Amino acid sequence: MSGKSFYSDEWHRVSGLRLRLKSNAGIHRQEFRGQLWYVLQDRTSGRSHRFSPEAWLVISLLDGRRTVQEIWDTACARLGDDALSQNEIMRLLAQLHHADVLQGDVMPDVDEMLHRAGKQERKKRMMSFINPLAIRMPLLDPDAFLAATLPLVRPLIGRAGGLLFVGLMGYALVQLGLYWSELTEDVADRVLAADNLVLLIVTYPLVKALHELGHGYTIKRWGGEVHEIGIMMLVFMPVPYVDASDASRFPEKWRRIIVGAAGMIVELTLAALALIVWIHAEEGMARAVAFNVMLLAGVSTILFNGNPLLRFDGYYVLADLIEIPNLAQRANRYIGYLIQRYAFGIETVESPVTARGEPKWLFSYAIAAFAYRLFIVSIIFFFVVDIFPLIGAVLAVWSLIMMFGVPIAKQIWFLLTSPKLRHRRGRAFAVTSGMIGTIAAVLSLVPLPYATLAEGVVWTPHEATVHTAAAGHVEAVYVTSNDQVQAGTTLLKLSDPVLDRQVAALEARVRELAQRADAVAFDAPAEARVLRERLAKAEADLDNARERQEDLAVRSSVPGRFVLPSSDAGDLDGRYYDKGERFGYIADFSDPVLIVVVPEKRADLVRSDTQAVAFRFADDPRTAWPAQILREVPRITDELPTAALAQIGGGTLSLDPSQPEALRSLTRVLQLELVFEQPNHVVTLGGRVHVRFRHADRPLAQRAWRALRQLFLSELNV
Repeated sequence: MSGKSFYSDEWHRVSGLRLRLKSNAGIHRQEFRGQLWYVLQDRTSGRSHRFSPEAWLVISLLDGRRTVQEIWDTACARLGDDALSQNEIMRLLAQLHHADVLQGDVMPDVDEMLHRAGKQERKKRMMSFINPLAIRMPLLDPDAFLAATLPLVRPLIGRAGGLLFVGLMGYALVQLGLYWSELTEDVADRVLAADNLVLLIVTYPLVKALHELGHGYTIKRWGGEVHEIGIMMLVFMPVPYVDASDASRFPEKWRRIIVGAAGMIVELTLAALALIVWIHAEEGMARAVAFNVMLLAGVSTILFNGNPLLRFDGYYVLADLIEIPNLAQRANRYIGYLIQRYAFGIETVESPVTARGEPKWLFSYAIAAFAYRLFIVSIIFFFVVDIFPLIGAVLAVWSLIMMFGVPIAKQIWFLLTSPKLRHRRGRAFAVTSGMIGTIAAVLSLVPLPYATLAEGVVWTPHEATVHTAAAGHVEAVYVTSNDQVQAGTTLLKLSDPVLDRQVAALEARVRELAQRADAVAFDAPAEARVLRERLAKAEADLDNARERQEDLAVRSSVPGRFVLPSSDAGDLDGRYYDKGERFGYIADFSDPVLIVVVPEKRADLVRSDTQAVAFRFADDPRTAWPAQILREVPRITDELPTAALAQIGGGTLSLDPSQPEALRSLTRVLQLELVFEQPNHVVTLGGRVHVRFRHADRPLAQRAWRALRQLFLSELNV
């Protein structure tokens, strides 16, 4: 070790100090990737700091009696070549001082302590300012409450609780498979219904409260402390949170993992119990609440809490599983290290890697987390802008500044002022400029394939709708979908027991009146005339009833191919049809067309810049067939041409829940008719197709500008 790196010209400033740790500092031994580390925890703030055994030896000697010089001499004698240099000792003391766990042999500087406390408070407020979608508001200390109620839940936190959870999950997964189609049927319309949205708003905080209590009780189960509970405004929705940072001191990896996963375990348990309630409950409030609990617990666990790319439960579970604490911060630092070391050529920069196998995790996580965070922010932005347009626009600009503007500003400041770049500043500016120029050129100059995807159905301009002429239950079906039929062919027979009994009664009445009229024809002519008038009315009623019986047989009015809509497919035996209800179609397939709906935001692009059109059948997506635009409905509308394009018919468009009887989409669409040559494929009326409108290739920057401009025009009306 060279004298230049081992000794420091500033050593005299600290060598005579007598320092010791404050009483609020606790030390815990932990092992990561086969290496021993010491975790120092500030019990007051809950913050933790990790130190190597060499650094811990120095910290353990801080007893308030030895000077820093004596401590360093002792450390050098014990550690030999592994001893910390004077610069490293000073950095270690600075870190402990910044963490507010160090005190000396002089009277404490109260003003300085208050300044540090205020600085930490300002830092917390700044984090809320930087991330306005997740603002924390501490409320109270729940430690005493959790300790008092822990005996009630202690039996569930252990092996017995684990076995019970596994069994419950197994049963729930089986039931989920059995009831999946019923659960997911028309799910978007059910969720977005006005009365259900109220239930969601009420249920969500309650589910999250139990989630956070799961973390709190698990920490208390193993002797930890929970001193903060509060409300976090997550995308303007108030949800509870607890400070679970005390779990970081647990030496057992699996205990830390269970604490991190406790909230998800609680939510999955709630979802499983709600599924059981939903299966067995009658229609009503209990079943509606159970459905919402399933939805909230399942979706939040899969997309958010269980996702390690976001700083929620899954992140901490992953960090403990792979034994890389502070995964996100170190991943970002590793990307910075790679740039400084290999792009800027700074050989003295320190790598955040402390063990074998970490580089691949750090690099992969940094890239994946940034991409996913950008995706989630975009989703949240479009959700907020749809409800609060002005707020959404402000949040969008602010998120872009925080994700891109601030890092770029920090990079520029680093390039201008960092002493690390001494003698390397020119190279750093050149590399940075080259990287920015390359990215800008790729985004703004390189054209990439561009297309609009839409959904449609096979239809025919020449079709006759088959309606039932009477109400009844299906007794017999004589044709199947796609059968060729002639005019007058019987398609369906309905049954109406009430009508059958009425016909039988009228037949008996006619026979009775006829017999009575014949019996008195010679003896009482006047009475016979009255009876024959009654007989004539009874016969008319009987003819009318028999005509209604004839109407129970549904027949084809024209020749063609009978088509049963896909939404009505299935077992028709016993199904009830109202009078006048649609049963199917008689279609002429000599010239089928595609009816396609395009979202309004892409309508202008499809109209003005469609270079080619291709479609794929939903039941055979491997082959693409060419098509051409025949005509378009000359207005943008929310009316759908067929229920097959809505979620109730298997499509993707959500219907307006305020008008359940009408086929009105929540999003406005452009309706097109496309013609195509008969492919070597069975064409089914109502069959779903996926359509691709190919446009001219465009760079990503041009697309982004168009999307942003369209957003301000359509959503914000500016």
